[in-house]
Amino acid sequence: MSIFKKKETLIQNITYMAVMAAINVVFVLMTTFVPVLMFLIIFVLPLTSTIVTLFCKKRYFPIYAFSTVGLCMLVTFWNISDTLFYVIPSIISGFLFGIMIIYKIHSLWVIFASSIIQLMFTYLMMPITKFLTGIDIVNVFSSAFGVNNFIYLSYLIPSFIFFLSLVQSSFSYIVIKEELPKFNYQFKDHSLYLWSSYIALLLSSICVLVFAFFNGPIAFLFMMILTYFAIFIITNSIANGNKVVWICLPIVGFIGVLVYASLYKLVASPINYLLISIIFILLALVGFIFDIYKFEKKKREKIKSE
Repeated sequence: MSIFKKKETLIQNITYMAVMAAINVVFVLMTTFVPVLMFLIIFVLPLTSTIVTLFCKKRYFPIYAFSTVGLCMLVTFWNISDTLFYVIPSIISGFLFGIMIIYKIHSLWVIFASSIIQLMFTYLMMPITKFLTGIDIVNVFSSAFGVNNFIYLSYLIPSFIFFLSLVQSSFSYIVIKEELPKFNYQFKDHSLYLWSSYIALLLSSICVLVFAFFNGPIAFLFMMILTYFAIFIITNSIANGNKVVWICLPIVGFIGVLVYASLYKLVASPINYLLISIIFILLALVGFIFDIYKFEKKKREKIKSE
């Protein structure tokens, strides 16, 4: 059975989904006995759901979802917290990841949107998991990383979950990237998504500033979102820029570090760590100025040719 091949018949679909469900069950069972392996299922579970969405008929996906959840609960009936916290959010985010790929949404937004969805459903499952099993997932993770007594732990929880979700989605995209031409997954207007990243960067910057005054954890989450879009812009600038851009980026980055260092002691902890955003904003600003220059240059050339 070819892994990356469309399944047409009912038997092919059911067999393929059964294999993927079995993979999920095995990983969840392994994690139950060896908790350190939880980082494996963080990567595997969304990926299997994405693959099923892409290569099986969508009308059969509920069968896969319910059978996976049911089997995972059955084989780990003494500890269903992993199923509630990992499996259910991963199935939902993996399915929506695959749907967005099918509808040819740019990878920038596929990864971001599926990460936000994973974050939302993970947060939804946290109180449910605690109510049904008595297990506090936050304590589990803080114990695993040895930060139980970290005074600012509550500030980092949303951004940490978002970071894990971002890694999950990025991993899924990397694995299936070579198969995307089968779905005619290409973009004629890359600039549309580039400009949308500038808008997202601006909005997330405003949210960091606003929430810094009354909700620190959400402010740190928006700083992570800001960083995500800034890295996309900076990477694009490096890939498509010229020598001027390549020289400006490290210089502006160094200026950003100096600004951060000079303001750090003027702001109370832990909000002062939000000032790291300044570095990413300044670096992204280099890319914005360069793109404006390219846009105006093309506009002038078009006028001359006409």
